[in-house]
Amino acid sequence: MRAALSIGAALLLFGCGETVAPAREIGPDLDCAPGFKALVAELDGNSELVVTRYTRGSNAYRDDRHNRLYVVTLPDHPAHPALFVREVVPTSETMIIHSNGCGFGDQAAFDLEMRAYDAFDRLLNAEEPCYLCSSDRLQSPSVDPRLPPPPQS
Repeated sequence: MRAALSIGAALLLFGCGETVAPAREIGPDLDCAPGFKALVAELDGNSELVVTRYTRGSNAYRDDRHNRLYVVTLPDHPAHPALFVREVVPTSETMIIHSNGCGFGDQAAFDLEMRAYDAFDRLLNAEEPCYLCSSDRLQSPSVDPRLPPPPQS
């Protein structure tokens, strides 16, 4: 957190001209206000993250302590500059996969990517049984605990 404040103060002092127009905020510990470059610098400066770098598309930063995966777009990605976070959130009933992000470039491309992540999250979440979840939640019949067990031969 202190690193984010230091980076934010440095950007104010040196007059970084990056326009911040995030569609959404990510995670409880980060917000989109510092801008793309500052968020990436914060991820790069975190030695506890496992980083996988690619030549195209996006880079991945895995945070095993918080069960999060940060996806940072590269210049050839349609939503660049953007940062996405996917996290596994344990609840009293189940585990939920949740995605969010910050978009600083083409909003239509960012929104399309977020819709794809949201759809994939719904499919992954359907594979976890949940007795108290709302009725609009997808449920996979292969794991629904309310189905009778198969007959024993």
